[in-house]
Amino acid sequence: MAQRDYILRLIEQAAQLLAQITHQREMGQPGLAVQTVIDGVERLFGLTVSELGSLDEEALFEQLTQRESPENARDKCVVFAALNYQAGLSYEDRDLPALAQPAFHLALVFTLRARVSFPAKGAPEFTPRVDDLLYRLEGFELPVTTRSLLEQYRSPLPPIRA
Repeated sequence: MAQRDYILRLIEQAAQLLAQITHQREMGQPGLAVQTVIDGVERLFGLTVSELGSLDEEALFEQLTQRESPENARDKCVVFAALNYQAGLSYEDRDLPALAQPAFHLALVFTLRARVSFPAKGAPEFTPRVDDLLYRLEGFELPVTTRSLLEQYRSPLPPIRA
């Protein structure tokens, strides 16, 4: 029960944070929005910018999902993806595609990881849309690992029959 309360608080805090970031972007403050994303990642996940920069996608995934139930792991991945999506939008608002595309890529990776690794229904409504992320990543060379995740997402295995 405590674990469920924790994830509900995380989702509630993330929704408030995402609304704040969206408002900052709409008010023409993309720099402040990026700082709010950074502060949010630190506050919600306990990861500093230097830690984020030193961990690869697999290590980040492990950091977010270790010792979590599948539902909590999925929701943590979705929150992380949504924050990166907002960072990408903020960089896009500042006409900084070299920063926007890596943020969108990280959002795509964690959205796909959430959907492929933990395919339960009921993901938070702020879950980034894969098609939107792919559109924003046009011209960005997706790594083999991301293309593999995308293939798994698009071609789920059929249910196992008894």
